[in-house]
Amino acid sequence: MREILERYLTGQYIIQMKWDNCLRSKEELRMLLSGWEQLTSVKTIGDPSIGVGVNPLIKLQIGETRYVLNQDTNRTGVEVFLENARNGNPWTISETNRVSNAQNGEHIAGLNMYKRN
Repeated sequence: MREILERYLTGQYIIQMKWDNCLRSKEELRMLLSGWEQLTSVKTIGDPSIGVGVNPLIKLQIGETRYVLNQDTNRTGVEVFLENARNGNPWTISETNRVSNAQNGEHIAGLNMYKRN
């Protein structure tokens, strides 16, 4: 986890990734979000003074499939996502390409994660 945090966490916020330095597994994503949750106190994963909203911050590529988490993803959404991951819930993709791991497959409020085509 330490290597992931040293690479992507600067102060309170996660830095913006490019596809050539992105995460490569669900486990790396879980470690980064878990570390951010434990070590910071801010409300969003990205610095709100550097862009807003639909700004892909975290990039994850598993094989040929790409995912992004927008910088306005918030602490509550991350907490729910991590709890669901601990419970072994699978990822689901909505018709709008939104990613969730809620037991009922519904969107997790505050988790702005999408599958890229």
